[in-house]
Amino acid sequence: MNLKDKYIEYINNRFNGKTKELLLNHIDLFYDDASDIFKSRYNVGEEVSLSKGTFIHGIFGELDNFDFTVDNGFIAVDFTEEPRKNKICNSVGMWNIKEDMLLKDYINQYSGFTISYSIGRGPGSRTESKLIPYHKFDEITEKINNDDEVWMYWGDQTKEVRFIPSLVSDKRQIAFILNMDSDYAKKLAHDDVWNTEFDEETLTPFLDSRYVEKFINQDRLNRDASTTDRESAIMFGLPAKLIEGVFVGRKIENDKESLKYIKSKLPDCYICNLDGKVIVGNKN
Repeated sequence: MNLKDKYIEYINNRFNGKTKELLLNHIDLFYDDASDIFKSRYNVGEEVSLSKGTFIHGIFGELDNFDFTVDNGFIAVDFTEEPRKNKICNSVGMWNIKEDMLLKDYINQYSGFTISYSIGRGPGSRTESKLIPYHKFDEITEKINNDDEVWMYWGDQTKEVRFIPSLVSDKRQIAFILNMDSDYAKKLAHDDVWNTEFDEETLTPFLDSRYVEKFINQDRLNRDASTTDRESAIMFGLPAKLIEGVFVGRKIENDKESLKYIKSKLPDCYICNLDGKVIVGNKN
């Protein structure tokens, strides 16, 4: 049994109704080899630009999970291993770029901090959240401390620091940049658990039973910098042919053998660093 048939069998055994139909159509798209794919091309030293809708996905370890992803695509772990107790399941998490920007600015912004603060006290008070870019913590908190309307504030590292290479941690060393500009890619991206077009019946199989009500009625409708407002969860997954480039942490940037290996597996893709600059190009 090939992998496509294996995944179809999984879907037939575990899903029903609209969700089953949706996933079977998604599988057909995933394995469609005839679709056009657009890829940005760069020379060494050029700065990488991210267009709105670009996806970024980091992997654990260094090269530990690299081969599986490149060879098989971005596939929900529930389809390849024993299902895990995640709030959102049967899908692959992606960071969804919300506006055109340079990669270096994205990395700087999300290597920072998420701060939440309460406006006022007691009844009528409200909470707001915002992102603090790398090395801007003191500047932003000084403004908040001098704001008479702010009662208290608290914060956390951005979720990106936990999952993709950043300026503040070496725990993650590899992230893939997926070009989502083609009509083909947009069709795949539509099947997003966060997409408010889908009703509760369709979404329930993608959510932990304890999280369904909160997700449907609160989280997906009131997204902010804390929840976060920049995540997508693509049902089943996305094919590796959408990869346009790879950005790496400092360890791999200085490891010539790892860079050589990445390029051998993805010869048509560029490799860039945490400065947002291409260190291995994909132009002829």
